[in-house]
Amino acid sequence: MKKIPLHPVLSLLITLFFSASAYAQSPKELVGEIQQLLLDHYIFLDKAEAMNERLDKGLSLGEFEGIEREEDLAVALTKALQEVTNDKHLVVYPPRQVRVEEDPAGAFLRSLSRYRNPMIKSVQLLDDNVGYFDMRFFGGGESAKKKIDQVMEQLESADALIIDLRYNGGGSISTVQYMCSYFFEGDGLLNSMYSRVNHQLNIENHTREIHVIPVNGKKRPDIPVFVLISSRTFSGAEDFSYTMQSFEKATVIGEASRGGAHPVDFFSLSHNFRIKIPFAMSIHPVTKGNWEGTGVIPNVKVAAADAFDTALPLAQKAAKQHKGEFIQPILDLLSQWEEQPKEVTPLLQHLKKGVQEGKLIESDINRMGYAYLRANKVKTAAAILEANTILFADSPNAFDSFAEALTLDGQMDSALENYQTAVKLATAQEHYNLAGYQQNLQAFKEKQKSDVR
Repeated sequence: MKKIPLHPVLSLLITLFFSASAYAQSPKELVGEIQQLLLDHYIFLDKAEAMNERLDKGLSLGEFEGIEREEDLAVALTKALQEVTNDKHLVVYPPRQVRVEEDPAGAFLRSLSRYRNPMIKSVQLLDDNVGYFDMRFFGGGESAKKKIDQVMEQLESADALIIDLRYNGGGSISTVQYMCSYFFEGDGLLNSMYSRVNHQLNIENHTREIHVIPVNGKKRPDIPVFVLISSRTFSGAEDFSYTMQSFEKATVIGEASRGGAHPVDFFSLSHNFRIKIPFAMSIHPVTKGNWEGTGVIPNVKVAAADAFDTALPLAQKAAKQHKGEFIQPILDLLSQWEEQPKEVTPLLQHLKKGVQEGKLIESDINRMGYAYLRANKVKTAAAILEANTILFADSPNAFDSFAEALTLDGQMDSALENYQTAVKLATAQEHYNLAGYQQNLQAFKEKQKSDVR
């Protein structure tokens, strides 16, 4: 009888089936591997020993015998381990299912990162200048950091932020560190990771420090932040929430999170099983503890479904206050300017800070100057518009506007000089409004002639 060769994938499936089904006869080998890995890697040696005793007891009672499905065995082993530790990061996984792919082209297209569930689900600038973004996980690598940069740039003008982590299950420690760093100056300590044994460095009792690092965008250390969490928020998302809360950088709103503060590694087991083992623990510099088992406890406790509606009015109020904290010193400085003109330097410093922080642009300062012109406070307007020419020295419009204020203040020679500078800059730049600046200069000269007559 002629033998029919098996399809390669079908052959692999049969091999995996018989390999994986071997555990049903005796799971002792699998349990032994888990016990050794726990002794070698689990963050707490005493708990590793206690879990091993629990597994020995399970073997002696036949607890893991006769389980036919790989998934059920993985669940049983995970349950036994977590009975001792309640460590939600400690999980045994069954063999990955291998299936015959009937549409390889379609499978490839579906697997492309651009079609997967995105790290940033949505970004919005809400009423009262409140920024909002929904972050579903902390991806790894430079591409994840680039996405965070894009979000922070898009929300650069926001006066408060709502960061939604209600559906975020964690991810890369480095990406958590990067996002935290947007809200801190300097290079201070954010968190520490203590490991009983560091196998990469081949040393015991190792502590890795997580510091504030430079970011590619503009930092927002003073912006009010509101973080939304739920019972689904886990691991790295808890790390971000806990760090921001502990340093009083954010108000956390929602439900207590799941409570996983231990970084993990994956290890292979026989019969294609795997285990995820926590090898370190977080030690926060402020609390000297972490959120393991308890979760992050919100500042404002509400049902997860109500967290956004609770946060929005708080963020709107904070945004108005934040805006006032920035603009009020400028208004105070200008309040007596008309009666007591000053050097432009202190005003320039305030405006420059606003520009550097992304709170002001040239047209904002220009509109401020014209607001005072319309109020007949010419000297005040001239000071504002002069500062604008210093901050934006290549802007024809800044010089043209300053020239108008100088004209109304009777400083004709300076006015002429600034009108001419506006035309000169516009000519060099082939500016779209060159004709307008030329007309303003010509009108100024004709008015001077008529005044002489």
